[in-house]
Amino acid sequence: MVKTKENRYIPKNKQNGQVKGHKKIWIENVKYLTKAEYQELIAAMRQYSRPHLVKRNVLLTAIALNNGLRASDVVTLRVGHVLNKTRVKIIEQKTGKTKQLFWNNCQTEIQDYLQSYDYQDENDFLFPGNQNGHYSVHGFYQMVVRIARKTGNEQLAAKIGTHSFRKTFGRQLYQNGTDVEIISQLFNHSSQRVTRHYLGIEQEDLDKVVENFNFNL
Repeated sequence: MVKTKENRYIPKNKQNGQVKGHKKIWIENVKYLTKAEYQELIAAMRQYSRPHLVKRNVLLTAIALNNGLRASDVVTLRVGHVLNKTRVKIIEQKTGKTKQLFWNNCQTEIQDYLQSYDYQDENDFLFPGNQNGHYSVHGFYQMVVRIARKTGNEQLAAKIGTHSFRKTFGRQLYQNGTDVEIISQLFNHSSQRVTRHYLGIEQEDLDKVVENFNFNL
Protein backbone atom coordinates (compact mmCIF):
# COMPACT_ATOMS: atom_id res chain seq x y z
CA MET A 1 0.00 0.00 0.00
CA VAL A 2 1.22 3.50 -0.84
CA LYS A 3 0.31 6.56 1.20
CA THR A 4 -0.35 9.75 -0.75
CA LYS A 5 0.08 13.36 0.35
CA GLU A 6 -3.68 13.58 0.87
CA ASN A 7 -3.44 10.76 3.44
CA ARG A 8 -5.42 8.44 1.18
CA TYR A 9 -4.25 4.92 0.63
CA ILE A 10 -4.11 3.56 -2.90
CA PRO A 11 -3.20 -0.08 -3.62
CA LYS A 12 -0.07 -0.55 -5.69
CA ASN A 13 -0.12 -2.93 -8.66
CA LYS A 14 1.37 -3.31 -12.13
CA GLN A 15 -0.63 -0.42 -13.60
CA ASN A 16 -0.91 1.72 -10.47
CA GLY A 17 2.00 3.55 -8.91
CA GLN A 18 4.62 2.80 -11.54
CA VAL A 19 7.52 5.24 -11.57
CA LYS A 20 7.72 7.07 -14.91
CA GLY A 21 10.84 9.23 -14.80
CA HIS A 22 10.49 11.19 -11.57
CA LYS A 23 6.72 10.81 -11.33
CA LYS A 24 4.37 8.14 -10.07
CA ILE A 25 1.42 7.56 -12.35
CA TRP A 26 -1.85 6.75 -10.56
CA ILE A 27 -4.94 5.24 -12.09
CA GLU A 28 -7.03 7.92 -10.34
CA ASN A 29 -5.27 10.61 -12.40
CA VAL A 30 -6.29 8.87 -15.62
CA LYS A 31 -9.70 10.00 -16.83
CA TYR A 32 -12.26 8.83 -19.35
CA LEU A 33 -12.28 10.40 -22.81
CA THR A 34 -15.09 12.22 -24.52
CA LYS A 35 -16.03 11.07 -28.03
CA ALA A 36 -14.33 14.15 -29.49
CA GLU A 37 -11.13 13.47 -27.53
CA TYR A 38 -11.08 9.84 -28.64
CA GLN A 39 -11.54 10.82 -32.28
CA GLU A 40 -8.78 13.42 -31.91
CA LEU A 41 -6.46 10.80 -30.43
CA ILE A 42 -7.13 8.28 -33.21
CA ALA A 43 -6.59 10.95 -35.88
CA ALA A 44 -3.24 11.84 -34.29
CA MET A 45 -2.38 8.14 -34.03
CA ARG A 46 -2.87 7.75 -37.78
CA GLN A 47 -0.84 10.89 -38.46
CA TYR A 48 2.08 10.56 -36.04
CA SER A 49 2.63 6.82 -35.61
CA ARG A 50 5.37 5.25 -37.68
CA PRO A 51 3.75 4.02 -40.92
CA HIS A 52 4.22 0.32 -40.12
CA LEU A 53 2.78 0.82 -36.60
CA VAL A 54 -0.40 2.76 -37.45
CA LYS A 55 -2.66 -0.29 -37.74
CA ARG A 56 -1.19 -1.85 -34.60
CA ASN A 57 -1.66 1.28 -32.50
CA VAL A 58 -5.22 1.82 -33.71
CA LEU A 59 -6.16 -1.80 -33.01
CA LEU A 60 -4.62 -1.75 -29.53
CA THR A 61 -6.77 1.25 -28.70
CA ALA A 62 -9.94 -0.08 -30.36
CA ILE A 63 -9.76 -3.40 -28.50
CA ALA A 64 -9.04 -1.71 -25.16
CA LEU A 65 -11.96 0.69 -25.51
CA ASN A 66 -14.63 -1.54 -27.07
CA ASN A 67 -14.20 -4.27 -24.45
CA GLY A 68 -13.11 -2.22 -21.45
CA LEU A 69 -9.89 -4.22 -21.16
CA ARG A 70 -6.87 -3.60 -18.99
CA ALA A 71 -3.70 -3.04 -20.99
CA SER A 72 -2.22 -6.27 -19.60
CA ASP A 73 -5.06 -8.24 -21.22
CA VAL A 74 -4.80 -6.41 -24.55
CA VAL A 75 -1.06 -6.90 -25.07
CA THR A 76 -1.19 -10.64 -24.27
CA LEU A 77 -3.89 -11.49 -26.83
CA ARG A 78 -2.91 -14.03 -29.47
CA VAL A 79 -3.83 -14.22 -33.14
CA GLY A 80 -6.17 -17.12 -32.42
CA HIS A 81 -8.24 -14.91 -30.13
CA VAL A 82 -9.38 -12.74 -33.06
CA LEU A 83 -8.83 -14.79 -36.23
CA ASN A 84 -12.19 -15.69 -37.82
CA LYS A 85 -14.00 -15.00 -34.55
CA THR A 86 -16.71 -12.60 -33.41
CA ARG A 87 -16.31 -13.42 -29.71
CA VAL A 88 -13.88 -15.19 -27.43
CA LYS A 89 -13.28 -15.89 -23.75
CA ILE A 90 -10.03 -15.01 -22.02
CA ILE A 91 -8.67 -15.28 -18.48
CA GLU A 92 -7.90 -11.84 -17.07
CA GLN A 93 -4.25 -11.37 -16.12
CA LYS A 94 -5.01 -9.48 -12.93
CA THR A 95 -8.08 -11.26 -11.53
CA GLY A 96 -7.77 -14.76 -12.99
CA LYS A 97 -11.46 -14.52 -13.90
CA THR A 98 -13.05 -15.38 -17.23
CA LYS A 99 -14.10 -12.50 -19.48
CA GLN A 100 -16.08 -12.64 -22.72
CA LEU A 101 -14.82 -10.37 -25.49
CA PHE A 102 -16.73 -9.25 -28.57
CA TRP A 103 -15.10 -8.11 -31.80
CA ASN A 104 -18.12 -6.69 -33.63
CA ASN A 105 -17.09 -3.09 -32.84
CA CYS A 106 -13.52 -3.46 -34.08
CA GLN A 107 -13.74 -5.97 -36.92
CA THR A 108 -12.49 -3.45 -39.49
CA GLU A 109 -9.39 -2.67 -37.42
CA ILE A 110 -8.74 -6.40 -36.83
CA GLN A 111 -8.95 -7.28 -40.53
CA ASP A 112 -6.79 -4.31 -41.58
CA TYR A 113 -4.13 -5.29 -39.05
CA LEU A 114 -4.09 -9.03 -39.85
CA GLN A 115 -3.66 -8.32 -43.56
CA SER A 116 -0.33 -6.65 -42.85
CA TYR A 117 0.83 -8.94 -40.02
CA ASP A 118 3.03 -11.84 -41.13
CA TYR A 119 2.20 -14.21 -38.26
CA GLN A 120 3.20 -17.88 -38.30
CA ASP A 121 0.22 -19.48 -36.56
CA GLU A 122 -2.68 -18.75 -34.20
CA ASN A 123 -0.47 -19.07 -31.12
CA ASP A 124 1.58 -16.02 -32.09
CA PHE A 125 1.01 -12.94 -29.97
CA LEU A 126 -1.30 -10.49 -31.71
CA PHE A 127 1.01 -7.65 -30.72
CA PRO A 128 4.59 -9.00 -30.75
CA GLY A 129 7.29 -7.33 -28.71
CA ASN A 130 10.22 -7.84 -26.36
CA GLN A 131 8.34 -8.57 -23.13
CA ASN A 132 8.07 -12.38 -23.14
CA GLY A 133 7.33 -12.16 -26.84
CA HIS A 134 4.56 -9.56 -26.67
CA TYR A 135 4.25 -5.78 -26.63
CA SER A 136 4.60 -4.39 -23.12
CA VAL A 137 2.06 -2.50 -21.01
CA HIS A 138 4.65 0.24 -20.54
CA GLY A 139 5.15 0.45 -24.30
CA PHE A 140 1.40 0.82 -24.79
CA TYR A 141 1.34 3.54 -22.13
CA GLN A 142 4.26 5.44 -23.68
CA MET A 143 2.65 5.25 -27.11
CA VAL A 144 -0.71 6.74 -26.11
CA VAL A 145 0.91 9.47 -23.99
CA ARG A 146 3.24 10.45 -26.84
CA ILE A 147 0.39 10.56 -29.35
CA ALA A 148 -1.83 12.53 -26.96
CA ARG A 149 0.89 15.15 -26.62
CA LYS A 150 1.15 15.36 -30.41
CA THR A 151 -2.49 16.56 -30.55
CA GLY A 152 -1.52 19.78 -28.77
CA ASN A 153 -4.55 19.29 -26.52
CA GLU A 154 -3.09 19.80 -23.04
CA GLN A 155 -6.27 18.66 -21.30
CA LEU A 156 -6.22 15.38 -23.22
CA ALA A 157 -2.50 14.84 -22.61
CA ALA A 158 -2.91 15.47 -18.88
CA LYS A 159 -5.50 12.75 -18.35
CA ILE A 160 -4.51 10.08 -20.87
CA GLY A 161 -3.30 6.61 -19.95
CA THR A 162 -4.06 3.02 -20.93
CA HIS A 163 -6.86 2.97 -18.34
CA SER A 164 -8.54 5.87 -20.16
CA PHE A 165 -10.05 3.40 -22.61
CA ARG A 166 -11.37 1.09 -19.90
CA LYS A 167 -12.86 4.07 -18.06
CA THR A 168 -14.34 5.45 -21.28
CA PHE A 169 -16.02 2.10 -21.93
CA GLY A 170 -17.58 2.02 -18.46
CA ARG A 171 -18.51 5.67 -18.47
CA GLN A 172 -20.26 5.37 -21.84
CA LEU A 173 -22.24 2.36 -20.63
CA TYR A 174 -23.29 4.30 -17.53
CA GLN A 175 -24.33 7.35 -19.55
CA ASN A 176 -26.35 5.05 -21.84
CA GLY A 177 -28.34 3.88 -18.83
CA THR A 178 -26.57 0.59 -18.03
CA ASP A 179 -26.95 -0.35 -14.37
CA VAL A 180 -23.79 0.01 -12.27
CA GLU A 181 -24.21 -3.58 -11.08
CA ILE A 182 -23.86 -4.83 -14.66
CA ILE A 183 -20.84 -2.61 -15.32
CA SER A 184 -19.28 -3.90 -12.10
CA GLN A 185 -19.75 -7.48 -13.28
CA LEU A 186 -18.25 -6.65 -16.69
CA PHE A 187 -15.21 -5.18 -14.95
CA ASN A 188 -14.99 -8.12 -12.51
CA HIS A 189 -14.86 -5.59 -9.68
CA SER A 190 -15.30 -6.73 -6.10
CA SER A 191 -18.23 -4.36 -5.49
CA GLN A 192 -20.39 -1.69 -7.10
CA ARG A 193 -18.74 0.91 -4.89
CA VAL A 194 -15.36 0.09 -6.46
CA THR A 195 -16.91 0.62 -9.89
CA ARG A 196 -18.56 3.89 -8.92
CA HIS A 197 -15.28 5.19 -7.52
CA TYR A 198 -13.31 3.95 -10.55
CA LEU A 199 -15.60 5.78 -12.98
CA GLY A 200 -15.81 8.94 -10.88
CA ILE A 201 -19.53 8.44 -10.34
CA GLU A 202 -19.28 8.20 -6.56
CA GLN A 203 -17.76 11.66 -6.11
CA GLU A 204 -20.20 13.22 -8.58
CA ASP A 205 -23.17 11.85 -6.63
CA LEU A 206 -21.69 13.13 -3.36
CA ASP A 207 -21.12 16.55 -4.91
CA LYS A 208 -24.71 16.71 -6.17
CA VAL A 209 -26.09 15.97 -2.71
CA VAL A 210 -24.18 18.88 -1.19
CA GLU A 211 -24.73 21.21 -4.15
CA ASN A 212 -28.50 20.74 -4.05
CA PHE A 213 -28.82 20.92 -0.26
CA ASN A 214 -30.98 23.74 1.11
CA PHE A 215 -31.73 23.78 4.81
CA ASN A 216 -34.77 26.01 4.29
CA LEU A 217 -36.61 23.55 2.03
